[in-house]
Amino acid sequence: MKIGELSAVLQRFVPTGAEQYCAELLVQHAIQLHIKRPRSTKFGDYRLPMPGEPHRISINKDLNRQAFLVTFLHEVAHLTAFERYGRRISPHGAEWKSEFQRVSQPVFQAQWLPQDVQAALARYLRNPKASSCSDPHLYKVLHAGEGSGKTLLDDLHPGQEFAIKDGRRFQALEKKRTRWRCKELGSGKIFLVPGLMEVQV
Repeated sequence: MKIGELSAVLQRFVPTGAEQYCAELLVQHAIQLHIKRPRSTKFGDYRLPMPGEPHRISINKDLNRQAFLVTFLHEVAHLTAFERYGRRISPHGAEWKSEFQRVSQPVFQAQWLPQDVQAALARYLRNPKASSCSDPHLYKVLHAGEGSGKTLLDDLHPGQEFAIKDGRRFQALEKKRTRWRCKELGSGKIFLVPGLMEVQV
C-alpha cells in the first residue's frame, strides 16, 4: 500500500492528523500491521522478522484512538531499537526508551492528543516502562478517552458491586495503594484486585 492509502485506513484508528505520520512509519520500515481481537494480557506486540520477512506489529482493535497511537509508537520503538542497536539489547532497556522518546516527538510537535493525554504521555516518557499499564495516570487518561466505554475498579467507591470478565461478582471494600480489597459475592473470599482492572457495574 502507498502512504495515502494507508493514511485513509488509519484514520479509523488514530487521532486526526496522526494517520500520515503512522503511514510513513509503516512504509519506511516495511511493517505489516495487524489489527487483533482484544487480548487481556497486552495491547500490542512487535515480532522480530525472520530472514526475508517483514516486521510485524499487532494492536488490539478495541483501543480508542489515543491508546492505539501510543501503543503503535511503543511497538515501532521496539523495531527501531532493534534496527539501530541489534538483537542483544534488553526489550525495555535504555535503547528502547530512547527510541520511544524519539518516535513520539512528532506527537508533541503536532499536538494530535488532548492536553491531559499529552501531559501524561510526556511525564511517562521521562522513564517509560514496559507498558502504559505500568503508569496508572497515563493508563487512566488514555482509557478514559474517546470511545473507550471502559470502567476501571479505581472508578468505583467502597461498597459498590461489580463483575469481571469471567462473570464473577465482587464488592469493593477498600483501596490499598494500587489494589482494592474485594469480597467475592459467591464465596465470601477476599481478594486483592488491581485498581486498573476493567470491570462491569
